[in-house]
Amino acid sequence: MKKSTILYIAALWSSLLLASDAFAPSVPSSSPSIIVNTRLQMEASSPDRESRRKELLSRNGPYFKLNRFQGAVEFGSSAKLVTVLNTQSSGSNGQDNKKENLEQISEWLSDGRGLAVSIWDESLMTELNNNLYRLQTMKLQFVTIQLAPSVDMKMWTQKDGGNNNMPTFSLQSVGFDPNIQLLPGVGISASSLGIQIDVDGELKPTLDGKGVEGKISFATQGILPPPMRMLPEPALKMASDSINETIVKFAIRSFEQGARKKYQEFLETTAKQKQEQQ
Repeated sequence: MKKSTILYIAALWSSLLLASDAFAPSVPSSSPSIIVNTRLQMEASSPDRESRRKELLSRNGPYFKLNRFQGAVEFGSSAKLVTVLNTQSSGSNGQDNKKENLEQISEWLSDGRGLAVSIWDESLMTELNNNLYRLQTMKLQFVTIQLAPSVDMKMWTQKDGGNNNMPTFSLQSVGFDPNIQLLPGVGISASSLGIQIDVDGELKPTLDGKGVEGKISFATQGILPPPMRMLPEPALKMASDSINETIVKFAIRSFEQGARKKYQEFLETTAKQKQEQQ
């Protein structure tokens, strides 16, 4: 991917920060910027994080919640992913082809790193350790504010233990850094926004053996600066809905393109290995 959900979320917070400029003293354009690097880590296996994951994956469509008294806002979206990987007709050997397709997709899903690469630009990914990746986004310049967010994602595959024993590929954010750059005198610190970003998802083979299906959900929450608290709730919701729609469309399109390409590469590599063994 060339962008990420975090990039679009960061864009919203950029506008919130910019809004506070009207209430802050002006500074010369030659003033050096202040870089705010605050990597926030979350315990992936904590009860609170597991509860949060279940909450996000249970949502359907866009989500918006505003506490005007506290200035707290949370928005995000959850989208279903259904991607066809095998387009060949089953023909007379439909059951045999279905079984073979399921086995191939299951094997592909079992390669956690290979799948991680298929949903993200490998040049923007750093493997921190087993099953943990740091995903870097492109820099975003918004007038006097620049952001280059990164998010730490845990990605793993496990069998469901049922009769079909299908593998499920899961992803879960365990940390992030908004990497906000502010000019001196903006009048509000990045830390005071209380930004919290959560991303969760899962993917498994479709029962017909034609592809994969699952869900990806994201949410961001924080504290609105005083100027933004004066805006009517419908206006804030409209802004969040627009961003949610952009994120969902981009995420689905990017995954479908990356997954199909990587899956075909997997099939070609597997076929070549079988030929060499004969």
